Amino acid sequence: MLSWDEFDKDEAPAKAPAPKSQAPKTAEPVVSAALNTMNEEDGVAIADQSVLEKANAAIEHLDVAAGLEELEMGAARLRVEDKRIINCHLDLNQLVPFKYDWAWQKYLDGCANHWMPQEVNMTADIAMWKNPEGLTDDERRIIMRSLGYFSTADSLVANNLVLAVYRHITNPECRQYLLRQAFEEAIHTHAYQYCVESLGMDEAEVFNMYRELPSIAKKAAWSLQHTQ
Repeated sequence: MLSWDEFDKDEAPAKAPAPKSQAPKTAEPVVSAALNTMNEEDGVAIADQSVLEKANAAIEHLDVAAGLEELEMGAARLRVEDKRIINCHLDLNQLVPFKYDWAWQKYLDGCANHWMPQEVNMTADIAMWKNPEGLTDDERRIIMRSLGYFSTADSLVANNLVLAVYRHITNPECRQYLLRQAFEEAIHTHAYQYCVESLGMDEAEVFNMYRELPSIAKKAAWSLQHTQ
């Protein structure tokens, strides 16, 4: 076990450099792909190619490792006026002092809105679902496919928040709210699982619909491209 005496020794083991995050390589840069799509489908012309090239270059060299920097002993204390939502190089582990009070308030509001799926009484729903005359075949299909879409869609939303949005936000109070929102998406996914389990549905069928039904698959693919 490491003691404080050992911790204070001058001959501390060398630190390995923090791994650099790498954005997934795509066949076409994100901005270029988006604008090309707009140009093809909506007739929007790209006015200045140099602006597009600069935007692509900025994305390719974007530092996505905010928050993984090594600790700096003796660093000056943070100034609230230096905090920024993006492209900031301050210590992201220090929540206060706040600059964006609205972000902190959203985090508090999200916490006050906390709920768990098990709090919902499913007794009447279960009785209706099990009653052969409770719902028509079309109504059952609507419910099944709605659960099939949303059961994985909110997982995609959570992944987008954590994998695509969070790493670019360089303000701790804003990140705090994003973490709460990500947990809210986890609760949503839990809620769909709770419905599927309570109604006695085939879990594998419902949760795999986004890879079996074309209409659901297209919606999921549209969402996934933004995370990628």
